[in-house]
Amino acid sequence: SRDIGQFIDDDGTAYLIFEDRPFGFRIARLSDDYLSVEREVCLIPLHWEGGAVVHYEGVYYAIGSALTGWNPNPNKYITAQSLQGPWSDPKDIAPPATKTYGSQSSMLLKVVGEKATTVISMGDIWKPEAQWDSRYLWMPLEIGNGRLWLPKPKPWSLDVKSGVAAMLP
Repeated sequence: SRDIGQFIDDDGTAYLIFEDRPFGFRIARLSDDYLSVEREVCLIPLHWEGGAVVHYEGVYYAIGSALTGWNPNPNKYITAQSLQGPWSDPKDIAPPATKTYGSQSSMLLKVVGEKATTVISMGDIWKPEAQWDSRYLWMPLEIGNGRLWLPKPKPWSLDVKSGVAAMLP
């Protein structure tokens, strides 16, 4: 396994998300203590790294980055009603020419508040020549009804108690 991540479903079940070169993108259920893999849930035949999953309003969304090393690329997303699939065809999460605003998918963070649920895309902005100075892009997603979109980066705020994200002027 390579480039691993973790996803905790709404029921508390933990999953390992990882690239399995040359086969694809895997999802495996973890034991209750998170220390071992109980079983494989799904193999998605996409060559992705930086995989992340979120469950939002009854739909599973998975995002990933093509295998371009430290170089950014147009990240994609797929959807399914179940982690086992079937999964949709990949779609862009941002305008392809932006190469996901120079970032690579890393994690999806769901913030459930009293008024709203916000999903934050967390991406790495790698600087291979100065890795110690690599940065991050965190932005709330436009998500719902089987669609996911990463808007152009700009300042924003999040009220954790209410779950409401707001773009700042």
